Amino acid sequence: MHRVLMAVSLLVCVCLTSVVQAQNNVPEDRTAGVIARAQAAIETGAASVEALNELRSDLDELRQQVSGIAKSGSVEARTIEAQIMALGPPPGEGESEAEEIASRRAELSDKLAEANRPAREAQERLNQVELLIRELDKLIRSKDTSKLIQRFPSILWPGTLAAARKELSNLSVATLGEVRQSFETNAFRESREERVVLSLGLALAGLALALFVRPKLSRRFDQRFEEARSARRYLWALLSNLSSLLVPSIGAVALAAIVPVLGIRSQFTNYTGQYVLEILLVMIVANWLGQTVFSPYAQSRRLVRMDDRRALLGLRLCQGLGLVEAVELLVEALALELIREQATVSVIAVPILAAVSLLLWKLAALLHSALDDDAAEASFAPDGKERTETNRGLVKLLIFLLRATAIVTVPLVLTGYVPMARHISDAMVMTVALLGFALFLYVLISGCIHSFVNRGRRDQEDEATLPLLPFILGSLLALAMTPALAIFWGARTSDVAEAWRLVTVGVQVGDVQLSLGVVVSLLVVFFLGTVATRWLQHGLRETVLPRTRLDPGARNALVTGIGYAGLTLSALIAVSAAGLSLSSLAVVAGALSLGIGFGMQTIVSNFVSGIILLIERPIAEGDWIEVSGHSGIVKKIAVRSTQISTFDKHDVIVPNQDLIGGTVKNMTLSSRMGRLIIPVGVAYGSDLEKTKAILEQAAQEEPSLLSYPAPAVLFRGLGESSLDFELRCYLKDVDTMVTTQSDLLFRIYVDLSAAGIEIPFPQRDVNVRQVSSETDDPKKDPGNDLTVAAN
Repeated sequence: MHRVLMAVSLLVCVCLTSVVQAQNNVPEDRTAGVIARAQAAIETGAASVEALNELRSDLDELRQQVSGIAKSGSVEARTIEAQIMALGPPPGEGESEAEEIASRRAELSDKLAEANRPAREAQERLNQVELLIRELDKLIRSKDTSKLIQRFPSILWPGTLAAARKELSNLSVATLGEVRQSFETNAFRESREERVVLSLGLALAGLALALFVRPKLSRRFDQRFEEARSARRYLWALLSNLSSLLVPSIGAVALAAIVPVLGIRSQFTNYTGQYVLEILLVMIVANWLGQTVFSPYAQSRRLVRMDDRRALLGLRLCQGLGLVEAVELLVEALALELIREQATVSVIAVPILAAVSLLLWKLAALLHSALDDDAAEASFAPDGKERTETNRGLVKLLIFLLRATAIVTVPLVLTGYVPMARHISDAMVMTVALLGFALFLYVLISGCIHSFVNRGRRDQEDEATLPLLPFILGSLLALAMTPALAIFWGARTSDVAEAWRLVTVGVQVGDVQLSLGVVVSLLVVFFLGTVATRWLQHGLRETVLPRTRLDPGARNALVTGIGYAGLTLSALIAVSAAGLSLSSLAVVAGALSLGIGFGMQTIVSNFVSGIILLIERPIAEGDWIEVSGHSGIVKKIAVRSTQISTFDKHDVIVPNQDLIGGTVKNMTLSSRMGRLIIPVGVAYGSDLEKTKAILEQAAQEEPSLLSYPAPAVLFRGLGESSLDFELRCYLKDVDTMVTTQSDLLFRIYVDLSAAGIEIPFPQRDVNVRQVSSETDDPKKDPGNDLTVAAN
């Protein structure tokens, strides 16, 4: 436990320390000494882990210094390179240049080699240091692993309990004797009353702060939290949590000062006194997490929705884990100096780790019951909404890890693998504590953001305003927790620092140096270019192009082309701004070309067809087309496909290749006019001239038809039961074809009926033959044939 807390402290120090500035001059004697010590430590392997860590820290500092020299280079060298470039390219094989230029080139080349010597030597030293760091890391991991799998005497072995009892008895007797002697000294006797009064005052102050002041302040802040209805309520929640953390901490400081005030001197107090405050803080933090997450006495601040009984149980489990971890921390402090026998450590670890396992198992059962409870279906969704399957999966994973830890820890400690059992249990407890703290931060930050964004809104849901906030905030918290989780489960602070160095400094991939700064620069510049492109498109679409004489199709093609050009230019600028060489992408481009040639032919064909559609514009947005058996209005022309909205209000996605390589009927390519043909049949014996006049008059009085070309009535043929006419006319706008046809049919039917002209329907003769029931042969009863004329 002590190792974990110290590792976290070191990690914070690493994150807050500024980057060491590279120095131009590195003391050679110090460099050689550090490298020699590292080589000797690696060859012998006898140094302790602490000494190896200190040596690695010296190598890391040396690496930062020499890497600064190696990467910065020399101003003189860059100046000489510019002079050499001014001489022009060197002559090729079999070619020659002027003697004066050749001699000048040779002179500058010698100067360049001399100017690059410090950077070259620094690079050589850097490679040597990095190799030594890797070897040291390997040696440290090996020693840590050996220490982790070290086997202590099992409590089940005969003699283990007796040896532990003997050492603990001797330790207690010695400690009591030393404490008694401390009270019998002249210094204590001379100021006994002052020391006792001050100690009682410190004890009363510490207990009062922890047991009375803290609950009163928390209840006061909780009341303000209930009364507030704005972002201020999260301020009261924060103050309530801080009071639960800071006030008991002050009390812990007061309690920790009692032993020094009394002047007690013993080996026990000397070795453990420096950990007293840390032990008390562990218990305070555990109680704070329990109060924050479960909050049994303030349901409105409860981060995990469950009934009061379960919430109180959750608080007690957190307090129990804090108490057990504090005891384990005390035992670890004793094991550093006072406890000599491994048997004693093994015996003391059994009840402690068994208690941890039991508490973790009960916590898993509590989470499982809340997860399966219908009333607590939103248990782990801090916003109170229905939990997603992802959140349920994370909770189930946590429950599994808690149970697995509880099951594994007890057999390990019973068989003597105390370091491994202690490491697993401590890591799991710290993980649970970190998740609880992350949940508190999630609720606090998201609540403040939602309150700020939705202030003045009463009916709008938070998720409708910021739908991606849970994902973004959760991802950021997960990234922030990753280093701490890695340390809890065995990573060293140097490993985390090395990972961060790889992220910031980057890794070499071919001729490209990829780092966090490069990626951020690339994304930021591309984002700004995209925003500028969208702004330019919006300005053209809404302000500039409507004032021109371009048709809507040309406007859309121009805006779309500018969008593609802007995105391409943004990508090129982003790559250049990030410091990436376009020539280094030649291999990637070649691989993409090969992939395009084999597996992306259709996509590329559609892309090229989309470019052709935007340039040639055989179809445009708003056109009425027929393609691949579908008829509708072109809604959007994209790079890969075109969206058509049919008259049935269905969206049809047509690949651009079909529009370029297939047959497309465009009713509105050159104009909006179109011809309408309406067939009309009248009965035989009708007045032909009157019928023609009625049809012509109906067409002439229809406002959606053109007067030129004039409507025409054609006598098309003599049908089986009608005289077939056709009314041919031209529409002003083909979009009105269906409605115009309907209006004309209404008008024609009414006018023909009023003129007494009949619109016939087919007539057929139907022969019905009656078959006698006595025989199946119809020839035996010919008199039963009936002929019925059906109209």
